[in-house]
Amino acid sequence: MRIGSLFGIEISIDGSWIFVFALVAWVLASPTGPLHLAGVGVAGRVGLGVLASLLFFTSVLLHELAHSLLARKRGIKVSGIRLFIFGGASIFEGEASDAPGEAWISGIGPLTSLVLGVLFYALSLLAASQGAVGAMFRYLCLANVLLAIFNILPAYPLDGGRVLHALLWKASGDRERATRVTARIGRVLAALMIAYGIVETLSVDTFGGLWITFIGWFLLQAGNAEQKGSAVSEALQGHTAGELAAPLELRLPADTTAAGALAAMQQARVRALPVFVGDQLLGVVTASELTRLSDDERAQTYVTAVMTRVDDLTSVPASMPAKEAVAQLARSGAEAIVLIAAGGALAGVFTRESVVHWLADLKHVS
Repeated sequence: MRIGSLFGIEISIDGSWIFVFALVAWVLASPTGPLHLAGVGVAGRVGLGVLASLLFFTSVLLHELAHSLLARKRGIKVSGIRLFIFGGASIFEGEASDAPGEAWISGIGPLTSLVLGVLFYALSLLAASQGAVGAMFRYLCLANVLLAIFNILPAYPLDGGRVLHALLWKASGDRERATRVTARIGRVLAALMIAYGIVETLSVDTFGGLWITFIGWFLLQAGNAEQKGSAVSEALQGHTAGELAAPLELRLPADTTAAGALAAMQQARVRALPVFVGDQLLGVVTASELTRLSDDERAQTYVTAVMTRVDDLTSVPASMPAKEAVAQLARSGAEAIVLIAAGGALAGVFTRESVVHWLADLKHVS
């Protein structure tokens, strides 16, 4: 859900963030929380708890905003900031061109959280005479310091994992190797967190142990995804989008019904097919567009009525590096992009399935 923008950067909230917001408010509003010790009644605890959640929300947002602004200053386009259950993520359209740049962009977030921790500690001292407000600021100080410590852990997708990656990249001069090593270290750390969380759950603290286990599982999955992404990036290196295009024989005539198109997709194991009349590309039809129709509608509807027309599709040169084409496809949110040859003629259609099939063939050959 989009909530606005700052400095031209779109800010959105995942539904899971509501859990964190409610958790912070509950910890402060609960009868056993720090505000109860300050002698605050129920209404006061709830009010300060909600205020603390908003300030913590702002802290996480500033943490991510620091990443985004520095990345943009270094020439990386920023799509937005997304806040979710584990904090937040800055969405970049590109990567740092050198190791020092990656280290600074990654490290500025935890540094921002530490600065905020110091600021909230100073506010707690100024509000010492107001016990409840001082207790809230001390809690926010601790929360920001813990956020900084957690994010500096050397595991993807945490900032510490990316700082470690930058250091290994600088030391070895090999970006892909640095990614593999960092991912392995992160997986070990995640496995240790999962093991500790299980022991904690069974012996001491059920909620705390489950939470640590959940975080460890999240880091493990993120590390695996990062390593797979690195392997794909390495495989695509030196290849063009045209090499990964879907074979032009995988096409649908304009008079194909939606039912026939869906059957063709199932047979070819793809989710998108180009629609042609003769040798002219009319558009691309996707499985998601076809499955929205009922069985009767699919039998009576031609693909030209539900396809995305070629004028509405993203077009890129066939000579574009394959890695950039994959990123362009992801940014477009479409099922396919059109590849144009040097003379302006159609060179092919680039889809997720064409990339997957190319990678599978490459693996088979190697």
